[in-house]
Amino acid sequence: MSKKKNSNKKENKVEKKISSVIEETSKNSEPAEEMKTAAEEAVYDVESAADEASSDGDVEYTTQMKQYQEMLQRENATHEKKDPILRRFMTAFGNVFALNICFIIASLGVITIGAALTALFSMCMKLQENNTDAQIIKEYFGEFKKNFKKATLEWLIVIGILGVMLGEYLLVVTQPGTLATFYTIVLIAELVALALVMAFLFPLTARYENTVVNTFKNAILLSLGNLWDFAKIFLIWFVPIFYTIKDPVVFFNIWYLYLLIAFGTMAYLSTMTIRNVFKKIKVTQEEEQKKHEDQIYASTHRSGVADKANVLSKYTGSKNAPVDNKKYSTTKASNGGKK
Repeated sequence: MSKKKNSNKKENKVEKKISSVIEETSKNSEPAEEMKTAAEEAVYDVESAADEASSDGDVEYTTQMKQYQEMLQRENATHEKKDPILRRFMTAFGNVFALNICFIIASLGVITIGAALTALFSMCMKLQENNTDAQIIKEYFGEFKKNFKKATLEWLIVIGILGVMLGEYLLVVTQPGTLATFYTIVLIAELVALALVMAFLFPLTARYENTVVNTFKNAILLSLGNLWDFAKIFLIWFVPIFYTIKDPVVFFNIWYLYLLIAFGTMAYLSTMTIRNVFKKIKVTQEEEQKKHEDQIYASTHRSGVADKANVLSKYTGSKNAPVDNKKYSTTKASNGGKK
């Protein structure tokens, strides 16, 4: 009995302290250091009360305690939103810089560029989704190793296609006339198809498990189904690289940026668009899954009704033909769900 009285006294004390903190916080939009100290003490008292509640069952969380916890969560969320822009920018800059260095190192083998790009997109998606400081180097090379076989095979296929296109280009240059016109048309079509594939090829490899053939197929379908998103990704990658290669002056002035931050920046920016496309895929998959589950439920429900009717007919001596599931469902729909 005395233990219960002591618990009630402590509960009343906690309620009073919480009420005073809530009142002071509502008056001051930016609480001072004293207010923060009082808040911390109140949190400690709330946690102590919770521990006692779990141990002896005499003290329960009151409305005041819950109210204070909700207020504390709102305060934390506000502080998280008010994270300085400069700090977020510097964190993102550091991550992109580290990713760019990792990408350059992983691409030194040339045939490893596919795996390096896959790891780069994978890490960019992780950073944007989790918004946390990841272990860039360790996780990057972990993704590089995980997707190495498939991404390298895809990159070798791309290199093979580029080799064929180079041969066709040489024919266009050296063989003027009808043959050159034909190969020019073929070359343009192949360039468009390759651009459509490359926009989503390695991001798909980074995100989804699939065969190489299906990954190529899905990449081109995604680009055709999201032409505006494809255009943004294409411009992010094509414009800087094209002008860098086209003009030797530009190349000699900014080549070092590609070693330091350019590839990471282009991947990070294009990942924002790629993630939006992947979100659409996820929503579509969830809708299709829900529709499939609803169909299964409806089919199971109709089957159950039919089975019950057939069983009952044995006991009632009904000479009617067995109930047909399809016929029952049609009749139910026409009668508004009533027998």
